[in-house]
Amino acid sequence: MTQDEADVVVVGLGPVGITLCNLLAAAGVRVEGIDAADDVYALPRAIGMDHEVMRVFQNIGAADAVAAATGEYRPSEYRSADGVLLRRFESPSEPYPLTWPPYMTFLQPELERALRANGKKFPNLTLRTATELVDLENPDRPVLTLHDKVSGERSKRTPRYVVGCDGAASFVRRRLGVALEDLDFDEPWLVVDMILEDGHVALPETNVQFCDPARPHTYVRGPNRLRRWEFMILPGENPAEINRPERIRQLLSPWLRPDQARLWRSATYNFHALVAQQWRVDSVFLAGDACHMTPPFLAQGMVQGIKDAANLAWKLAYVIGGGSERLLDTYQAERRPFIREVIEITKRLGRVICELDPGKARARNAEMVAAMHAGQGVQVRQNLFPPIRHGLVASGVDGWSTAGAGEPCPQPWVVGPFDRMRLDDALPPGFQPLIAGEMDPSPRLLDKSREAGVAVHRVAQERSYPSLLVEEDRVLADWLTSKRARAVLVRPDHVVFGTAAESREAEQLVHQLQTMLAATDQ
Repeated sequence: MTQDEADVVVVGLGPVGITLCNLLAAAGVRVEGIDAADDVYALPRAIGMDHEVMRVFQNIGAADAVAAATGEYRPSEYRSADGVLLRRFESPSEPYPLTWPPYMTFLQPELERALRANGKKFPNLTLRTATELVDLENPDRPVLTLHDKVSGERSKRTPRYVVGCDGAASFVRRRLGVALEDLDFDEPWLVVDMILEDGHVALPETNVQFCDPARPHTYVRGPNRLRRWEFMILPGENPAEINRPERIRQLLSPWLRPDQARLWRSATYNFHALVAQQWRVDSVFLAGDACHMTPPFLAQGMVQGIKDAANLAWKLAYVIGGGSERLLDTYQAERRPFIREVIEITKRLGRVICELDPGKARARNAEMVAAMHAGQGVQVRQNLFPPIRHGLVASGVDGWSTAGAGEPCPQPWVVGPFDRMRLDDALPPGFQPLIAGEMDPSPRLLDKSREAGVAVHRVAQERSYPSLLVEEDRVLADWLTSKRARAVLVRPDHVVFGTAAESREAEQLVHQLQTMLAATDQ
């Protein structure tokens, strides 16, 4: 592409930025991605991701390559200083709601390389590394000044849109003057990544949050031989001193001898809870760490950044394809309150883990042990998070509700006159009205859907039913039943717009979608 051809310039090619580049390119948008570094960061940072993220990678054709860098995510246990089980987080069992394991560990450098390699298949995507953004003017009609760090040359870009995915210290956010809302969490921690040497090392089989007031700490089983420890830095301790190799060895001594593992990375961080006041200024957007920072206790940092990208990408593509720019206002309307809820949930868990007062820790332990004995201490991680409640989701009319609106739509394995595949791979992109096999779509629903430019797809539960799509394990059908519904209208990012119990309600869903999209066109 020439310098003026890109519809969107994405600043920052970490996991969020490179995913956004792939999503936009897959939708036919002309994209240029830039990053000041000349290669991916060679050390791990994020380590956990969920099935919604893998679904995004599936949709851009990168899932197989990314899967090679992933590993099993073990259950997570909270334990007291004397080893008593206080809480346990588990994942849903098979059949998985989205076909992918609900949670996975991964190696970030390999993941980023896989996503950059995937981007090379799109002729409408240009990636420029060792290219620094040095100025951003006029966010209404952005003018970017780029500095090529190899040649020393400067050049201008005038894209229609800019997305800053340039991390916590975001140049884009600072250049726009966007303030961060402080959600009152600021705790210093040391993160240590170790690679186990050959041979057996007796380590926990699960991930563990050690709720020890003497020093709260965390253990995570990464993929292959990667193991991560995180140690809270106590009041009065010097982060630089605690990050010295001999101090790290001392902290790890209860688990490892020096000859059993080698240090891959250690770093000190302040775990923050911050959300940008604005996620959009005219034609410039923020995504990922550039607009929110989440404490790591539920491994939601990169996960939520990827979901930002999925939310924004289809809306940018829709608008670039001729839709109204007002649709882009739903990006902040949907994502910002959702992220605030996720951060508040994470903060509450963080407060449990980070308690340093021995008396309060004993009271906490007693309360949590009682909850375990009452059968309330084992939870499914995914059930902690809310649906999207604002923006482009159905509200329900004429006395019927849209249960499930704002949740991720299930993705079953399907079979038919083709190989076994995941549902998304059997459908075209875009809005998808899906109905269970036992409900017949009315002629009016079919006409209304054609008028809206979408096709109704029947997902049957029995091979004997006349449908091209037959799900293997009733994942979608059982989810619909739990919502007292037999049809669902799904957005391009696989978020549920709404559900319906019969054809008349499904017609109203499609009509409500048309009405809401038309409202953005006014």
